[in-house]
Amino acid sequence: MDSEKRAEQLAPQSDKDADLERPPTYQRGETTIVTSGVDDAGYYRRLSKRQIMMMTFGAGIGIGLWVGTGTALKFAGPGGIAVAYTIVAFVVWLQCMSIGEMTAYRPVHGGFIRQEAEYVDPAFGFACGINFWFEWVMIIPAEITAAISMFPVRIYGHIEYWFSWVKILAIIVMIFFLFIMASGGVAATNGPLVFTYWKNPGAFNNGIKGIAKAFVQAGFSFGGGEHIAIIAGEAKEPRRTVKATVWPIFWRMFCFFVLNIWLVGMCVPFNDADLVSASGTLGSPFVIAVRRAKQGWLAHGLNAFVFIGVISCGITSVYIASRSLTALSDIKLIHHVFGRKDKAGRPRVALAISVAIGGGLCYLNCNDTAYTVYSWFSSLVAIAAFFQGGSLFITHCFFRAALRAQHIDYRGLPSKAPFAPYVQYLGILIIVFILAYEFYLSVAPFGEKGSVKTFFANYLGAPLFFFDLIVYKLWYGTKLVKPGEVDCSFRIR
Repeated sequence: MDSEKRAEQLAPQSDKDADLERPPTYQRGETTIVTSGVDDAGYYRRLSKRQIMMMTFGAGIGIGLWVGTGTALKFAGPGGIAVAYTIVAFVVWLQCMSIGEMTAYRPVHGGFIRQEAEYVDPAFGFACGINFWFEWVMIIPAEITAAISMFPVRIYGHIEYWFSWVKILAIIVMIFFLFIMASGGVAATNGPLVFTYWKNPGAFNNGIKGIAKAFVQAGFSFGGGEHIAIIAGEAKEPRRTVKATVWPIFWRMFCFFVLNIWLVGMCVPFNDADLVSASGTLGSPFVIAVRRAKQGWLAHGLNAFVFIGVISCGITSVYIASRSLTALSDIKLIHHVFGRKDKAGRPRVALAISVAIGGGLCYLNCNDTAYTVYSWFSSLVAIAAFFQGGSLFITHCFFRAALRAQHIDYRGLPSKAPFAPYVQYLGILIIVFILAYEFYLSVAPFGEKGSVKTFFANYLGAPLFFFDLIVYKLWYGTKLVKPGEVDCSFRIR
């Protein structure tokens, strides 16, 4: 009777789940279909495939792209930002492939935070989880995001779904406009621009140091794709959704970021007066390009798009920050009080803490040092993002090592990362290279002498990460998980 009941539980719920079915004789290395509407941590699986795909596509299209690129262009020049953003886009794509492989195999709440603890070391999972929470709580812009995030997850999904559509529409409009402008289709440019500004005033500004500054803005701008792993615990049909979502991310990286960066570098020189002296959206290279083309109506529309993008990213920040803190509690890495949820599955305690800290920090912008505060926050978020990317590559390498040690064929995984784990080794090397650049920038910043203040203002995420890792490891005496002892079987109900 027990075996019959077990077989019935593992039966596919619909035809589209049939290809995910596994034999009822549950063996190490096998996965099962997700049949329950509730995640094992108490979250309801209510986010649809279309909602998650749009949320992932629209993620990161906020102030980092619209305004932050102005800082990068000013300090690095068009060639410098093209190099920096292309390299970071490649790293983020590799990162998403790693997330896709591991999350499609184990689509649970907490995602890679849980995997980092179980595949590598609990102390590593704790440090990475705190780092990820820190990254997202630092970019909460205003209290309206908290109000929206208090609604059930399906409401959040609908709101972010439509916001993402608006942001994507804005990106597409700007791609076409910048292409027309660079080709000479706008009368105000007096002919094609193409690479005119790459020759005069030049393609690169401030050399290696300028590219290091561009890496900061690129790291700040590209955030968002990795949250698919965190959302998996609240997704319907998570394995299918994750697999269908991670692969189109390449086109998001290329079209929404890299192509836009190359085009805006053709249309705005790095010594443009507004780029150097203007603040807010007036310092956005996209707004500057539109104004130089004498298309004032589009500039006003772009300001509205920027506002919507900021609100949307704020909503995502609250959602991801609260879920990350709750995930640490759910896997018993921090006190259980942080994991308390209401009847609808909303993590009220983690949500309140994330909003209180993020909302409080946003008031630092309410004075004449707003640009300095923005630069500080963007640097902290970028460093945290690079550490998160490196930790994901390390975790993926440990995951593949566990599969090999237990003689599990990776070709049977629901989603496979191409050329793994070798490209993950490459990703780690690039991350180390970028972090070394950022260390140099923190001790030798632009416009001032290096000091302890400038170091911590630009590189605080690094010592915090290692502090969390070392203290947790010494306090609890954790050890690296041996590949042969990793539980590679995981039955999700």
